[in-house]
Amino acid sequence: MNTITIEPNSKADYQLFIDLAKRLKAKFSVSSDISTETNHEKMSKQKEAKFFALSGSFDLPESSDELIKIIEESRTSNDMDTSRA
Repeated sequence: MNTITIEPNSKADYQLFIDLAKRLKAKFSVSSDISTETNHEKMSKQKEAKFFALSGSFDLPESSDELIKIIEESRTSNDMDTSRA
C-alpha cells in the first residue's frame, strides 16, 4: 500500500482533503500527533515571539529628555552635518 502525507495550508484545505478521500472511498487515517497548526501559523508565531523578545530587550529611560541625552552622548562626533537635511 502507498502512503501520502499532506500538510494543508488552512483548515478549509484540510476539510477538502478529508471530503475528497471520503468521496473517492480511499482508506485514510487522521493522526492526533500531527499539529493542526499550518506552517504559516507556526512561522507567524515564531516571528512574533522574536519581535517581542527584541522589543523587551531595550529599556527606555523615564522621559524623552533622558533619551535625547543618551543619544547625544553616544555620538562619536559632536559636530553634526546638517548640509543634507
